Amino acid sequence: MDNTRQAIRTMASEDPELAARLVLQGLPAAAGSIDGPLAYELNVEGLGSWLVWSRNGQSGVEEGGAGDRPVDFRLTTDPATLAEMAGGESAVKLMLGGRVRIRGKRRKALKLRSMGDAGAGLDEVARAGGRVDPDLLYRALPYLVPAEWTKGHSFKILQEIGGEGAWLIDVRDGERIAVTPGASMNGNEGISHVKLSGDTFRRLLARELTPPEAMQQQLTTIDGPVAPVTLLGRWMERAQGNDDAELAREAEQREIQARRAGSWGATMNGDGSRGGQGDPGHAAEGERRKGGDLMSYHQLYALWEKQNWKAHELDFSVDKEQWLITPREAQLDTQWSLGAFYVGEERVAADLAPFVLAAPSGEIEAFLSTQLVDEVRHAVFFDRFGAEVMCLGADDLRSRLAEIEATMLRPWHDVFDDGLREIAHRIAARPDDLPLFVEGITTYHMIIEGVLAMTGQRLILKYMGEHDIYPGFQKGFGLVEQDEHRHIAFGVKFLKDAVEEDPALGKIVQGRIEELVPKAMKIFVPPYAESAREFTSYSNTSGEIYGYAYRALKRRMNVIGLEIPGPEDLMPGPIDDVAEAPALA
Repeated sequence: MDNTRQAIRTMASEDPELAARLVLQGLPAAAGSIDGPLAYELNVEGLGSWLVWSRNGQSGVEEGGAGDRPVDFRLTTDPATLAEMAGGESAVKLMLGGRVRIRGKRRKALKLRSMGDAGAGLDEVARAGGRVDPDLLYRALPYLVPAEWTKGHSFKILQEIGGEGAWLIDVRDGERIAVTPGASMNGNEGISHVKLSGDTFRRLLARELTPPEAMQQQLTTIDGPVAPVTLLGRWMERAQGNDDAELAREAEQREIQARRAGSWGATMNGDGSRGGQGDPGHAAEGERRKGGDLMSYHQLYALWEKQNWKAHELDFSVDKEQWLITPREAQLDTQWSLGAFYVGEERVAADLAPFVLAAPSGEIEAFLSTQLVDEVRHAVFFDRFGAEVMCLGADDLRSRLAEIEATMLRPWHDVFDDGLREIAHRIAARPDDLPLFVEGITTYHMIIEGVLAMTGQRLILKYMGEHDIYPGFQKGFGLVEQDEHRHIAFGVKFLKDAVEEDPALGKIVQGRIEELVPKAMKIFVPPYAESAREFTSYSNTSGEIYGYAYRALKRRMNVIGLEIPGPEDLMPGPIDDVAEAPALA
């Protein structure tokens, strides 16, 4: 749906000068739609004169008028009438009414009927060489975005364009958007603050750059909540008729979200487990289950969580809406970032089983058994988010995992296939080999959980918290992080005791660190990065990411009593100094 023409008509009556300036701004694109050859002078009372021409497949607009140059006709009108004509009003009717005055070849002026298309997109204007004035654009928002689109939404955005100005955009649940030029952050703490240069603004309008690309390259920065900025951008695209594909995608994903609501025993109110114990042999359940009314696998899982931990009670209602308004390109970026955890959690759950069987003591066996349950719970948490929020294509857990694993890059397979899975198979074959078990705990607890998981969790949680996105995921991921700390504490304790009892085992720990950590750190390198040595991910530089991971690993190894090589040998790129690096923790 293109709302531009209706917006121009409304502006023509309420703010004719603003409407006329928007029309004039679009002249380069509109001129290209004229069936030439044609040259005319447009005079708008109080605003100026322009020469508009089209011939031999080319067109142009020159401010200042035609002067003494010959033209087919000269058109004079006022701002309101120009806007009405651009909004679809008949040019002939306006001429007959005397509101449009023509000197010259009046029949040639009939070609301006094609100029009644005010819906030339901003991208067309920019590509045609026109200058899109951001002040006109933002002042027009109350007309371009219908008030009914804002129902259920209340937020403020400060849009700051270098060298152009700043505008406070106030969205007020069901009311017309209010725009205040020349605003600042004073008194507006906690709102979304968008900053970009004038050049980036023009490249975005011309579609030379997508919003996700601008953020990846740090050309656009957003402080505060991201979702309002995304939603406003979607509204602006929709107003020009450019959001149809995203609306279709949103409708499809909304249907999937509704159909899959309640997976793994979840419900809208966060408690989908049924009463009772589910066991037909239980005294309280015998009569109830005799007829075969057994709980489903999901209900049994939800029952276990209700008595233990609560992945099925996490509320993803806000996450779903934020996901729906996110353009597909940005969705795929998020899907890739979370994919390593999604597939990794199921992988570490499956590969931990041989460790439980090979545990050298009853106490270690007991702890690893609880960890195995934790890892399954983490896998279910990610599967709920993948199925209910991200709308992955498959309808069962293993198929969704395969869908995500297909997007993983070589470093992920180096660690999880050639690293963890390979050693899990060896432990299964030699469960009484203590040195091999030490190598396995180093792989699992020190590298995959200590280096990979903890760094990635901090990076993502910090970014989501600062930008107020996916609150349900944040809550669940925070609980996962809490579990991982306990797992790592076990790994450090076990390795410390093992090395103290047999110092020769220390070389096994160090060797595995030196072999696998450099490969593991490359998992953080996003697909768009040109080099593993230097990139930005989730607003953190590679130096900050590598520095956080290295310092945490070094602290744990110090407790064990072992040295590790310097960061230049373990990290794919340089690390930031502690004094320079903003804390991820």
